Amino acid sequence: MAKNLKIIPLGGLGEIGKNMTLLEYGRNQIIIDCGVMFPESDMYGIDLVLPQFDYAVENQKTLRGIVLTHGHQDHIGGLAFLLQRIQNVTLYGTALTLGMVERQLEEAGVRDHATLTLIDDKQTLNLGPFRISPFAVAHSIPAAVGLVVDTPVGAIVHTGDYKLDETPTGGRTTDLKRLRELTPNGVLAMLGDSTNADRPGRTPTEQLVADTLDRLFAEAEGSRIIIATFSSVLARLQEIMRLADKYGRKVALTGRSLQQNVELARDLGYLSIPKGLIVDIKKHVPDGNLVILSTGSQGEPRSALNRMAKGEHRQIQVHDGDTIIISGGTIPGNEEDVGRMLNNLFGRGANVIYGPLATVHVSGHGSREDMRIMLETVRPRFLIPVHGELRHLHLHGRMARENDLSAEDVFILHNGATWVTDGQKAWLEGSIPAEDVYVDGSLVGEINALVMRDRERLAQDGFVVAYVPLNKKRQLAGEPRIFSRGFLHMEASQELMDAATAKLKRELKRNGRNPHDAVRETLQNFFYHQTHSRPVILPNIVQV
Repeated sequence: MAKNLKIIPLGGLGEIGKNMTLLEYGRNQIIIDCGVMFPESDMYGIDLVLPQFDYAVENQKTLRGIVLTHGHQDHIGGLAFLLQRIQNVTLYGTALTLGMVERQLEEAGVRDHATLTLIDDKQTLNLGPFRISPFAVAHSIPAAVGLVVDTPVGAIVHTGDYKLDETPTGGRTTDLKRLRELTPNGVLAMLGDSTNADRPGRTPTEQLVADTLDRLFAEAEGSRIIIATFSSVLARLQEIMRLADKYGRKVALTGRSLQQNVELARDLGYLSIPKGLIVDIKKHVPDGNLVILSTGSQGEPRSALNRMAKGEHRQIQVHDGDTIIISGGTIPGNEEDVGRMLNNLFGRGANVIYGPLATVHVSGHGSREDMRIMLETVRPRFLIPVHGELRHLHLHGRMARENDLSAEDVFILHNGATWVTDGQKAWLEGSIPAEDVYVDGSLVGEINALVMRDRERLAQDGFVVAYVPLNKKRQLAGEPRIFSRGFLHMEASQELMDAATAKLKRELKRNGRNPHDAVRETLQNFFYHQTHSRPVILPNIVQV
């Protein structure tokens, strides 16, 4: 009996981040990427968001391997967490990608749970019934690839993250010629990057950033230059190293991920750094002869640049005359953090250059015209837009319909959806669990939606603790006491608290009610009626 191919996205649809896709044929599975998503501003206390791994863990005996497209955290950052639950799996990736992965697995203590196997964009590997051929793509990190996955029912193209940049700083273009050569019999389905589906035209070339940085270096003569960018944008880091050498400046690094990535990329030959160019951040170098490379382009609270903006960095104090370049596009959801950091930097007298003022960053993802060219190159029978928020997926699908794909051949999926094809037609078969899994310190998955709602209420309205002494007959055995934090100042609202205490005493004299419920409901209703706020009520029932 002929088998069907299933494609199940576990993350990356309707969101930017935690990209993870499972392909299943009979009792054979492969996983493409396993990333994380960084928390949104209302995810209080959350460090990372993971895909839900349950389905992959339950079916690990049929897993033939995990294939990685590139080394960004939204594509590899979840591996250390997945490998805490499965073992004896092989990871396939390019040299830089595997170098980044290995470091993370070692730090998490799960390096021995996986075999790392090097691949490049000129070879093919066979994993069960899947024949996988990587092809080079231009992206904002070196050694990125897309994938052609030949299956028994047809070829699947996973574009990975890409743009069609003919003059990338790193010299690596998207290899459409190899992509065409790998698909002589056509493409059954394409999983296409949708990130910039709402941006017209082509994504600008990285060379524009290099030209802008050259001009800013020349204009900053005599002043210190501080540049914040993504630690994985190695082609841009290479350009900054070249310009520093050209203008007679030393380079100091601050930020752990930046230091680690520079060291790794230099060891693997992806960065060429003149001897003596990099100096220790503690070494005194005249301002006019120094470039500081920093993490923090997204305004992350603990990042090096944000600590400078707040005056909390141990080695670097921002002062008048500093030229600060934010060479990174703002990820959706980070606008408030970035805006606050920019204001703090301006307040310290720095000359801050960021996106609206100069071309100091270009996206690593193709815009609408790039995406149209990819569609025309691949000409898939079916399109599954991936890697984007819901509007991006729909806009990608609309573009495909404008380019001769029928509406029924474009599938806008959600995480956990099961897309099925027999090679002729395609349909959906229910869903598997694919909820967000929250990481809070050492807690992974213990923080559920109810806890997140409580945290949101605590952040918005604070909380009230009610200390209520009861005797064995569940009768009041003393005076209730009410304490508030983050809701109202106790001294300024004593009259309200006295009224709340009186109301609570009257309600507790009624028999038959659970005291916890009585306290919670009474105070919730009272405070909402009086203030139109909903603080979290925490009953503390003490038997005396």
